[in-house]
Amino acid sequence: MAKNQQLTPIIFGASGLLGSHLFSHFITTSPNSIGTYARNPQPGMQQFQLQENTLADLTLDASCRYIAIICASLTNIGAINADPQKAAKVNVDATLALINELHQQQLPIIFVSSDNVFTGDKGGYTDDSLVPAVSEYGKQKRLVEKALMSLTEGQATVIRLAKIIGSPGADGTILNDIAGQINSGDPVKAATDLIFNPTDIKDIVRAVDLLVETNVKGIFNFCNPESYSRYDLTKMIATALQSDTPLHQIRFSDLDPSGKRPLNTTMINSALFSGFNFTSVQSCIEIGIGQWKK
Repeated sequence: MAKNQQLTPIIFGASGLLGSHLFSHFITTSPNSIGTYARNPQPGMQQFQLQENTLADLTLDASCRYIAIICASLTNIGAINADPQKAAKVNVDATLALINELHQQQLPIIFVSSDNVFTGDKGGYTDDSLVPAVSEYGKQKRLVEKALMSLTEGQATVIRLAKIIGSPGADGTILNDIAGQINSGDPVKAATDLIFNPTDIKDIVRAVDLLVETNVKGIFNFCNPESYSRYDLTKMIATALQSDTPLHQIRFSDLDPSGKRPLNTTMINSALFSGFNFTSVQSCIEIGIGQWKK
């Protein structure tokens, strides 16, 4: 894309985990980038609540050509499974209202989706896998994917993400969560059948940057090609911490017998990312050790 056609991101949900990392990145590479928050004011961001606001409520620069990155959604899978209708008002109805408005304004759209759109029985899902979701969260993401691609006649972008590895600390992401459990000293139960592709959030930011730069259209799986079970990661972190905390292998159904959580959500990367240099999970653990040690 020529430089005079550079797209300026509007990051909906920039106060969330992924959105905040995207905003920090794009505000340095594209200073006119816009980030939105829902209820809790954030420095340099504009308020936008999916159920209440429209694009007219944002202060836009007429000289910019914008691209929308939709990160805003409810993500607590347990809460969504418990009350899917309530969550769908945000994750489906309000999100599609925003998508319709963006499309009317002819703004390119990147929708952030999830590996939860798959059944999770076998894994190895490709960009065009059509197996149905089992979690309500995954069903809602799949509904939006389909509606978006239908509305735009395929001229939009979906990026499906796996479990996120965040920065070392207390952000609640997978490695930090496991390290906290191990450091508690209490026995840790970890599922051997909950299998996924844990992916460094910095890699995800680089992937989204590529989508913005190229303005490519379609549905793309993006994940670290390495796959692990929850138990695998727990054992790796316990070893790195030299911890003697007891570890117990379980099946995920021992914790949640509902069947509404996909188990093996491993994906095969889109060909678009065939040359991508991923950060290894082991290196993420090594980086985290200093923060996790008591």
